[in-house]
Amino acid sequence: MNLEFFDVNVYVGKRIDDRYNISTSIEQLIQKMEALNIKKAVVYHILQRDGHPEPGNETLIKEILYRPELYGILTVLPFQTDEIKKFNFKELKDKKIVGFNFFPKKHNYLLNRATLGNFLSEIEDRCFPVFLDVMSGFSVGWNETYSLLDDFPKLVCILCNLGIWNTDRYTWPLLERFPNVYLESSFLSLNEGSLEETVKRFGAERIVFGSGYPERYMEASILQIVHSEIEEQEKRNIAYRNIERIIKDIKYE
Repeated sequence: MNLEFFDVNVYVGKRIDDRYNISTSIEQLIQKMEALNIKKAVVYHILQRDGHPEPGNETLIKEILYRPELYGILTVLPFQTDEIKKFNFKELKDKKIVGFNFFPKKHNYLLNRATLGNFLSEIEDRCFPVFLDVMSGFSVGWNETYSLLDDFPKLVCILCNLGIWNTDRYTWPLLERFPNVYLESSFLSLNEGSLEETVKRFGAERIVFGSGYPERYMEASILQIVHSEIEEQEKRNIAYRNIERIIKDIKYE
C-alpha cells in the first residue's frame, strides 16, 4: 500500500543544550520528507522552546512562509508579563499557523485557567489544536493535562510523545471523556498491540501521525502505521486525513 503522510510532531533548528548534535534545517527536513512520501508537516522551531517564544515564533513564521509543505505552531507565554504579543487570529491563516504549544515547565509558569483562561477559551471556541508534549519534561505532565481538559473540555488537544509503557491507562480515560483529544502515533506501536487496541476501542479517527523528528526516525514511525494490523482506510485516516480535518475546522475569523 502506498501511503502518504502528514507529520504533526517535528521541530527544526538546533537545540541549545544538545550534547548529541541533533538538529535539522528546513532544507534537510523537506529533503527527508520527499524521500519518505511525507507530503506535509506541522513544525515548530526549537528556539520557541529552548530560547524565547517571541523571537522563536517570528523565526518559525519566516522559515515556513514560502514552504507549502509546512505549517506552524506558535508557542505561548502568559500575556500578563507583556513578553509576548497577543495573536491576531485572522493573520494566522496567511502565516499558515495551525495551532499552539506550551512549555510551562521550561518557561516557568502554570498552564491553567488563572494564567491563560481567556486565551484558552478563545482557541477552544475557534477549534485551534493545542499540541501538548506530555513526557519530555518541558511541557506538562498527566495531572496538568487532566486539569486543563477538565476546565476546557472541548479543547482540541493533540497529545505528543506519549511514552511507551502502559500509556493507555492515562490516555484512554481522556479519549473516553473528551471528544477532541487525539493521540500522536510515534510511540503507540512500541507497546505491542497498543495502536490496534486504541483503534478498536475509540476508532482510527482519534490518532494522528507523528514522528518526533529529528530526535527519532521518521522511517520507524511510518513502519508502525504501514505494518499495523488495522484496515487500509484506518491507516489513511491516521496517516493524513485526521489532521487535515482538524486543520480544516479551525475558525480564523
